[in-house]
Amino acid sequence: MSEEDQVYKLLVDSESGEFRPKVEKILKDIFNNFDKDKDGKWNLKEIQDFATATNGRPFQDSVIDEIIESFEVDQDNNLLYSGFYQMYHMQTIAEPEETLKDFKKHGYDDNLDLVLSRTEEVNQPKKD
Repeated sequence: MSEEDQVYKLLVDSESGEFRPKVEKILKDIFNNFDKDKDGKWNLKEIQDFATATNGRPFQDSVIDEIIESFEVDQDNNLLYSGFYQMYHMQTIAEPEETLKDFKKHGYDDNLDLVLSRTEEVNQPKKD
Protein backbone atom coordinates (compact mmCIF):
# COMPACT_ATOMS: atom_id res chain seq x y z
CA MET A 1 0.00 0.00 0.00
CA SER A 2 1.40 3.38 -1.00
CA GLU A 3 1.97 6.13 1.56
CA GLU A 4 -0.83 8.12 -0.07
CA ASP A 5 -3.21 5.17 0.39
CA GLN A 6 -2.16 4.80 4.03
CA VAL A 7 -2.78 8.50 4.72
CA TYR A 8 -6.15 8.31 2.94
CA LYS A 9 -7.20 5.36 5.11
CA LEU A 10 -6.10 7.28 8.22
CA LEU A 11 -8.37 10.19 7.27
CA VAL A 12 -11.33 8.61 5.46
CA ASP A 13 -13.54 5.60 6.12
CA SER A 14 -13.12 3.67 2.87
CA GLU A 15 -16.61 2.13 3.08
CA SER A 16 -18.61 5.33 3.62
CA GLY A 17 -16.22 7.81 1.99
CA GLU A 18 -16.72 10.10 4.98
CA PHE A 19 -14.07 11.50 7.29
CA ARG A 20 -13.22 9.45 10.32
CA PRO A 21 -14.56 10.90 13.63
CA LYS A 22 -11.08 12.02 14.71
CA VAL A 23 -10.72 14.03 11.48
CA GLU A 24 -14.14 15.61 11.97
CA LYS A 25 -13.06 16.71 15.47
CA ILE A 26 -9.82 18.19 14.11
CA LEU A 27 -11.70 20.12 11.44
CA LYS A 28 -14.19 21.43 14.00
CA ASP A 29 -11.36 22.44 16.36
CA ILE A 30 -9.44 24.23 13.59
CA PHE A 31 -12.58 25.98 12.40
CA ASN A 32 -13.50 27.09 15.92
CA ASN A 33 -9.95 28.26 16.61
CA PHE A 34 -10.03 30.69 13.68
CA ASP A 35 -13.66 31.74 14.25
CA LYS A 36 -12.48 34.61 16.45
CA ASP A 37 -15.88 36.29 16.78
CA LYS A 38 -17.55 32.89 17.49
CA ASP A 39 -20.39 33.47 15.01
CA GLY A 40 -20.10 30.02 13.40
CA LYS A 41 -18.67 31.28 10.11
CA TRP A 42 -15.44 32.74 8.80
CA ASN A 43 -15.25 36.25 7.45
CA LEU A 44 -12.48 37.20 5.03
CA LYS A 45 -10.00 38.05 7.81
CA GLU A 46 -10.61 34.71 9.52
CA ILE A 47 -10.15 32.86 6.22
CA GLN A 48 -6.91 34.72 5.59
CA ASP A 49 -5.65 34.11 9.15
CA PHE A 50 -6.27 30.39 8.59
CA ALA A 51 -4.51 30.50 5.19
CA THR A 52 -1.48 32.27 6.67
CA ALA A 53 -1.23 29.81 9.58
CA THR A 54 -1.60 26.85 7.21
CA ASN A 55 0.29 27.98 4.10
CA GLY A 56 2.53 30.76 5.38
CA ARG A 57 0.66 33.38 3.33
CA PRO A 58 -2.89 34.59 2.69
CA PHE A 59 -4.94 33.16 -0.16
CA GLN A 60 -4.84 35.08 -3.44
CA ASP A 61 -8.08 36.80 -4.46
CA SER A 62 -8.67 34.12 -7.11
CA VAL A 63 -8.58 31.42 -4.43
CA ILE A 64 -11.04 33.36 -2.26
CA ASP A 65 -13.35 33.67 -5.29
CA GLU A 66 -13.06 29.92 -5.89
CA ILE A 67 -13.89 29.16 -2.23
CA ILE A 68 -16.97 31.40 -2.40
CA GLU A 69 -18.13 29.82 -5.67
CA SER A 70 -17.40 26.20 -4.74
CA PHE A 71 -18.28 25.79 -1.06
CA GLU A 72 -21.12 26.69 1.28
CA VAL A 73 -21.13 30.34 2.30
CA ASP A 74 -23.81 32.61 3.72
CA GLN A 75 -25.41 35.56 1.89
CA ASP A 76 -22.43 37.74 2.87
CA ASN A 77 -19.93 35.21 1.46
CA ASN A 78 -18.74 34.11 4.91
CA LEU A 79 -17.49 30.53 4.85
CA LEU A 80 -19.70 28.19 6.86
CA TYR A 81 -18.32 25.17 8.71
CA SER A 82 -20.07 22.96 6.14
CA GLY A 83 -18.13 24.78 3.41
CA PHE A 84 -14.85 24.33 5.29
CA TYR A 85 -15.68 20.62 5.63
CA GLN A 86 -16.43 20.41 1.87
CA MET A 87 -13.15 22.17 1.07
CA TYR A 88 -11.14 19.68 3.12
CA HIS A 89 -13.11 16.69 1.86
CA MET A 90 -12.33 17.66 -1.73
CA GLN A 91 -8.65 18.22 -0.93
CA THR A 92 -8.40 14.92 0.95
CA ILE A 93 -9.88 12.90 -1.91
CA ALA A 94 -7.35 14.45 -4.30
CA GLU A 95 -4.33 14.84 -2.01
CA PRO A 96 -4.63 13.14 1.40
CA GLU A 97 -1.01 13.89 2.23
CA GLU A 98 -1.70 17.63 1.83
CA THR A 99 -4.48 17.40 4.42
CA LEU A 100 -2.18 15.62 6.86
CA LYS A 101 0.49 18.26 6.23
CA ASP A 102 -2.07 20.98 7.02
CA PHE A 103 -3.08 19.22 10.24
CA LYS A 104 0.58 19.04 11.28
CA LYS A 105 0.84 22.82 10.86
CA HIS A 106 -1.97 23.09 13.42
CA GLY A 107 -0.18 20.91 15.99
CA TYR A 108 -1.33 17.37 15.12
CA ASP A 109 0.98 14.40 14.55
CA ASP A 110 0.96 11.47 12.10
CA ASN A 111 -1.62 9.70 14.30
CA LEU A 112 -3.91 12.77 14.33
CA ASP A 113 -3.18 13.46 18.00
CA LEU A 114 -2.79 17.05 19.17
CA VAL A 115 0.79 17.41 20.29
CA LEU A 116 1.05 21.18 20.58
CA SER A 117 -1.68 23.71 20.21
CA ARG A 118 -0.79 26.76 18.17
CA THR A 119 -1.77 29.07 21.02
CA GLU A 120 0.59 27.27 23.39
CA GLU A 121 3.33 27.56 20.79
CA VAL A 122 2.77 31.28 20.36
CA ASN A 123 2.23 32.09 24.04
CA GLN A 124 5.08 30.08 25.55
CA PRO A 125 7.33 32.33 27.62
CA LYS A 126 10.89 32.53 26.34
CA LYS A 127 13.32 30.48 28.43
CA ASP A 128 16.70 32.00 29.19
